[in-house]
Formats: sequence, C-alpha cells, structure tokens
Amino acid sequence: MSVHLKSKVALVTGGARGVGREVARRLAREGADIAFIYGASKSAAADVESELSALGIRAKGYHADLDAPQSLPAVAAAVITDFGRVDILVNCAGVFPNGMIGEMAFEDYERGMRINLDSVYYLTSEVTKSMPSGGRVINISSTLADRAGGAAISVYNATKAGVSSLARSWAHDLAPRGILVNCIQPGHINTDMNPDTTDYHHEMIKRIPMARYAEPAEIAGVVAFLAGPDASYITGTTIDVDGGLNA
Repeated sequence: MSVHLKSKVALVTGGARGVGREVARRLAREGADIAFIYGASKSAAADVESELSALGIRAKGYHADLDAPQSLPAVAAAVITDFGRVDILVNCAGVFPNGMIGEMAFEDYERGMRINLDSVYYLTSEVTKSMPSGGRVINISSTLADRAGGAAISVYNATKAGVSSLARSWAHDLAPRGILVNCIQPGHINTDMNPDTTDYHHEMIKRIPMARYAEPAEIAGVVAFLAGPDASYITGTTIDVDGGLNA
C-alpha cells in the first residue's frame, strides 16, 4: 500500500457504489482515512467499511439524503467531529435526470438540481470552513458539462456544467488558504447504472476514439493524483477522462 496520503482524511460522496466506491478504495490504498456518504445502499456501505478497515485505515460511512442538501452541513460536522478534519473532499454522487424540455416534470428538474448541484454547494461550503492548508476539493462532473451530447439530457448537462463552474470559481476563493480545487469530467463509465453491455453502449463506442468505456478505477486514479503531492500546483483545472470523446 502506498503512503502518499497517510495521515490524511478523505470524505467521498456516493462512496458505497460505482465510481465513489472505487475512489474510496483508491484513496484508502494511498493511506488516507476514509469517511464516505451513502444513500440507500446500507448493506453495501457496511461492506465498504469492512473492506477499507482491513487495509489498516479508519473508515466510516454516513447516511445522508442528497435530495435534502440543507442537511449536509450537519453530516459534515459529524465527520469532522469523528475524524478531526477533512483534508480531501470528493464530490462524486449524482443522478441522471432525463426528459425533453416541456415534458420533464418540474419536480424531477428540482430533484436533479438538488442532488447534483445544491448538495455539492452545501457540503463543500461546510467542509472547507475548517479544511487545512494543502486541502483538496475534487468535483466529479461530466464531459456533458461542455457538450450537449443528445436530446432529453438538458437538466443533467446543466447540473454538471454548474459543478464544473463551481470548481473553477472555488479555486479562486480558496487559493489564498492553500486549498486546491479541481474537476474531473468523465465520459462513459462502466458501472451498474451504465453497463458496457447494452445496445446503447455498442452504438456509443463508435464515437469514442478508444472504443471502450472507462472503468471506475481509471477515474479513481486521476482523483488520487489530484489528491496527492504531485498535484501541488494544479488548481482550477478541468480534466476530461473520456477516451478522447471530447477531443
């Protein structure tokens, strides 16, 4: 196990499954203690706690409803009480609202905004109040922040554009305190919500120069780099991890 992040505390949203789980695993292997936020995946969260604790680091999951973002400052406060501080925040959790303009229910629009964008703002606002110099905030956005991609995904695109923009702006806000803020924009990732075995996948890879989806561990590797010592002069940057889709 690497020790690049030994004695650091990382907080990862969506850490019980998918990309968030791989991020938590990778940061734990780098030596960081891991707090993670999960929603409905209680049993998966318990499995992640056990798996990461076996690496010899502290690991604890915190249940939260990202659809109620105003509750997240209290969750952040609980993490800081338990772990002492947060050095690395990875905003990873999200949903995929879809629907044509004029057809999507306003309730679905508002839920997408609360989970994908408002939760990032509320949580980061609280965590960074006490984040020490050298801290890192890493937002997981999407290449769809920069390109429409197709019909019926305008709300998702808008939320991810907001997530990317927040990271760039926060880099200015937090640089005087020595906190670095960056954003990763993945393309298509092979997860249980977006498997690389569907008809959609076989059509989509025709557009991707590398002709495959990313694996969650490939996103986690970029997170680990941005969280580590070699990224000490990188802030306000957006990194596409998309197999060339956005090239």
